[in-house]
Amino acid sequence: MDIVRVYKFYPAKWALAAIKNQRLKVSPIGELNDPFEYLSVDVGRRDVRKWMQKLHGLIVGGNGIISFSRAWNEPLMWAHYADNHKGIALGFDIPKHMLFEINYIENRIKPTIEVDHSEQEMEELLDLILRSKHKNWEYEGEFRLLRNLKNCVKADQLYFSKFNEVTLLKEVVFGDRYESQRELQLQKKLKNNGVDFTTARPEFTGFKMTPQKLESKRKNL
Repeated sequence: MDIVRVYKFYPAKWALAAIKNQRLKVSPIGELNDPFEYLSVDVGRRDVRKWMQKLHGLIVGGNGIISFSRAWNEPLMWAHYADNHKGIALGFDIPKHMLFEINYIENRIKPTIEVDHSEQEMEELLDLILRSKHKNWEYEGEFRLLRNLKNCVKADQLYFSKFNEVTLLKEVVFGDRYESQRELQLQKKLKNNGVDFTTARPEFTGFKMTPQKLESKRKNL
């Protein structure tokens, strides 16, 4: 079975909550921050608009996603999702077949004229929709895990999915500006469970983040 290491970025407070509660927040598809989510089809034609509205309703209804990134070295991810590098990225090992890897496209998808009459073409189009976002989001290197909201834990109007055998926490990456929360007992417990700890710092010659090799500068929970 192919396993992929993917990362979830959080402000420190929410990363610690995720670790302690052993769960990840699931975002209902209808509440995602991009109005073009699952609407990557060119709907200039009225007939396409009509069936696309129905298809979008089927995708959105009762479903949520957990978004991950393929790597933790992109500084924009730390800036946008991890409290300006003061947060944490959690690394999970997940079976590849459970993840949708996002493809980034310049123009909206133009369905063929036969798509409304061909089950195969409709399935192919649906797969494209599930995997496509505009190129402006490419820095995220996103993988998505689809979750039915009925199977999630609901708390304070939010949805959560528990860590389990297919979402294994394997790595904790501290942001360059992270400040210790004095959770050393938790860190010891995680290490005993096989979780690795990494500290990010800016590269000396490029524009990515890279592991901090100096022991004296590595962070702790």
